Amino acid sequence: MKKFFIFSLVVAVVVMTLAVGFSNAEAKDKVYKWDMTYPLYRGTWDWAVLEQWCAHLKAASGGRLDITPHAGGEIMPVMETFDAVSSGMLKIDFSYGPYWIGKLPMAIYASGLPPFTLPRWEQYKVLYYELGLEKLIRDAYAKHNIFYVAAMPTNNAVMLSKFPVHKAADLKGKKFRATGLYAEVLNEAGASATYFPWGEIYGALEKGTIDGVIAGPLSSQADSGFHEPTKFLLETPITPVDAWSLHVNMDAWKALPDDLQKLLVESASYAADLFTGSYFVHDVRWRKKIVEKHGFTVTTMSEEEQRKMSKYSLAVLDKYSKKRSRICRSHKNTQDLHEGPGALKITPNR
Repeated sequence: MKKFFIFSLVVAVVVMTLAVGFSNAEAKDKVYKWDMTYPLYRGTWDWAVLEQWCAHLKAASGGRLDITPHAGGEIMPVMETFDAVSSGMLKIDFSYGPYWIGKLPMAIYASGLPPFTLPRWEQYKVLYYELGLEKLIRDAYAKHNIFYVAAMPTNNAVMLSKFPVHKAADLKGKKFRATGLYAEVLNEAGASATYFPWGEIYGALEKGTIDGVIAGPLSSQADSGFHEPTKFLLETPITPVDAWSLHVNMDAWKALPDDLQKLLVESASYAADLFTGSYFVHDVRWRKKIVEKHGFTVTTMSEEEQRKMSKYSLAVLDKYSKKRSRICRSHKNTQDLHEGPGALKITPNR
């Protein structure tokens, strides 16, 4: 009887080992086909960059991670994607943090630096990798059943308008289309800013419903024609780094094998390099074009005026800090870099 028991136990162990082996082999061979939403248009140069990244990611995974991008509105309205990823209706979303600050205040930091705070692109990396910002953002998204994969920096965010902007007071009483924190900072400065979908911006500018727009880097805005009904570029960055962000449903994330999880996180840095390089090149080309062919006037804000805007921005951040202690800590890190020992001075973009 004892020998039979031992024999049965050995058989059970062998069967379990084989089952685990087959399961692991199946996981390694499984293809994950995901439809991914993207807020902007199909067919632009940045769309080509997105497709290039997806193709390279598929090749690097040996065909196991097959992500198909879809332009804004093709699968669902852009402003529904957060809830869709949270519920699992959508597995992955290539998105923009400021859209979600009403649901998730930490999303303020998911797509770059708050307006008119820190002046240099590199300072986002300090916050993100050295001062724990990446973990804070991931913890916040996790409460919504979303894994925040990474930020994908592009270039600075700028303002196009129908009137010249040299100082903070120039914004008072003007109407803007802006997203999230950008809108709130403009409102704090006395403007009237609100969000509405990308596809409605051109018409709103053309009809005079709004006087200006903040919608990421110059090339993103000019590619959509926003330079046509406007005549002024505020070249002083609203923020030195604007960024896309990548979200994955938490259950879908946990179901990915470890190697694909690592590949997706690491490939986000590669995607950031592709986007950053492309945005820099297209921004330079568009600046030359709007000045020489469209008669644009380029303006800047003095250091003193930037400090005024910084106060408006910090006032908005303080409101959010009272709502979320973690934002308070991140905001404190921003203030330490901005106001503490060895503080970083704001210098005008000349």
